[in-house]
Amino acid sequence: MRRALIVDDEPLARDRLRRLLARQGGIEVVAEAGNADQAREAMRQVPDLVFLDIEMPGEDGIELAHRLREAELPPAIIFTTAHADRALSASETAPAGYLLKPIEPEALRAAIERAGQRNRCQQARRPTLTVRLGREELRLGLEHLIAAIAEDKATHLYLLDPADGRRREAWIEPSLTELEERFDGQLLRLHRHSLVNPAQIHSVSHHEGQHQCRVHHLDAPLAISRRAWRSVRETLDDA
Repeated sequence: MRRALIVDDEPLARDRLRRLLARQGGIEVVAEAGNADQAREAMRQVPDLVFLDIEMPGEDGIELAHRLREAELPPAIIFTTAHADRALSASETAPAGYLLKPIEPEALRAAIERAGQRNRCQQARRPTLTVRLGREELRLGLEHLIAAIAEDKATHLYLLDPADGRRREAWIEPSLTELEERFDGQLLRLHRHSLVNPAQIHSVSHHEGQHQCRVHHLDAPLAISRRAWRSVRETLDDA
């Protein structure tokens, strides 16, 4: 099931597109927005597809598309517009599709298929982790991870919110070993109970017979085991 965001300043246009998507199947509309500001807030819902109107008050759809392309894992963008003459400028944002209103079901289906192919290619190039915080679902890249600590039978994940950079915490099911494998060894093992993103290491020290690692955004240092100390030191020397 692919997650979609509809951005259009006309409520009737949003309603019609939502009904068309419901008939297509395989698409969940997770949010709607009437302007660019609302759309950026709605991106917290982590859509795979953005159906984006071009002519909107304030920041238009093409300007917004350029901003969305800057994301680490940008969504596939399908423009929905009544203005055929904007196709050239819209093409600069490398959209997955360009649909003219009124949108025809067959054209919509074809655009969704192309968008799905593009998103699969993007995701294959870059490992991600999806976590749920209450009603929110966040898709995280390596740059959003701070540290992971095994506690009881779950993993305590410290992360940076992709929307605003705030430190947040989540309890997730994947083990530390599974996280290491998912991120292709890019997370650094400090101890059998902890992993850290090397980019978040502030400093290391030796205190009362124990090597410790100070990590950005964490209040307390993390212990470094004797077994892990050599790889930690080599990682920092190579940085």
